[in-house]
Amino acid sequence: MKASVIIPNWNGIRFVGMCLDSLQKTTMEEFEVIVVDNGSADGSREWVEEKYPWVRLIKLPFNMGFARACNEGMRASQAEYFVLLNNDIEVEPDWLEELCQGMERHPECGMGTSKMMFLDDREVFYNTGDLFHAWSAGGGRGQGEKDVGQYDREEYVFGACAGAGIYRKAMIDRIGLFDEDFFIFAEDVDLNMRSQLQGYKAIYLPRAKVYHIGTATVGLYSDRYTYLCKRNDIFVLIKNFSLGWYCRYFFSILRHQVRDIRYFTSRGQGTVLLKSKIDALLKLFPMLTRRYHIQRTRKVEDEEIEKLTLTD
Repeated sequence: MKASVIIPNWNGIRFVGMCLDSLQKTTMEEFEVIVVDNGSADGSREWVEEKYPWVRLIKLPFNMGFARACNEGMRASQAEYFVLLNNDIEVEPDWLEELCQGMERHPECGMGTSKMMFLDDREVFYNTGDLFHAWSAGGGRGQGEKDVGQYDREEYVFGACAGAGIYRKAMIDRIGLFDEDFFIFAEDVDLNMRSQLQGYKAIYLPRAKVYHIGTATVGLYSDRYTYLCKRNDIFVLIKNFSLGWYCRYFFSILRHQVRDIRYFTSRGQGTVLLKSKIDALLKLFPMLTRRYHIQRTRKVEDEEIEKLTLTD
């Protein structure tokens, strides 16, 4: 099997049909679709079983998180490539073929990322590869920009957005799956950083095009979204930063944390932000244990990673 398209789903009956319908038009032949259902209560798992019998359905007993759902899909696959796809995305017919061909052209790359546009405004970018800020936060390259051809070139980026990314199985076997303590959000930032530390590159493949609703399940800047994003940023920082990086970017990290306090307090989410930091520190010991393994086995020095990092 060349590729497994893995779609995590939780109460996604409103849009998972759109996603699967678009995949039915895929030009590539050697692939499978795995939907990993996180204990949906809206009838979506039954609906997928009835309407899409060609889909391989994995049923989890309750919502175990995006990271766990992706991992279960990857564990169930023997394909050469794992392709992760959010359930609120519509893909172009040649999307999967373009991703796989792109990875064949770039054997040095452990992952590739799509040209992601907003579904409701198809000329505006959602993501053209993940960014990484030195204060320990990811970001979507080009998000909100109108497409005037500025992201038409195939090029290296820091990492892939797990909403529509392709991962070489050989890389995942080496660096490990998503960290399930992240639950959802920034699990791909963590994986991107771990892959960079092991010397893998990530390639942006602009001919692989999808259309994304964006944060359809959790809701942008809901309390849940804010809590998980801000907690998980701390996880990334603890696990993946060298001592030298901590020292070099200490004031940048501190400045960003102060900005967060001001911004989310002004939104009435100061308590949510505080809880996110406390809960991150409660996981300090397991994160430090993982950090020890990551730093002990890293192949690349900070200077190489900084070439693709935003340091302002």
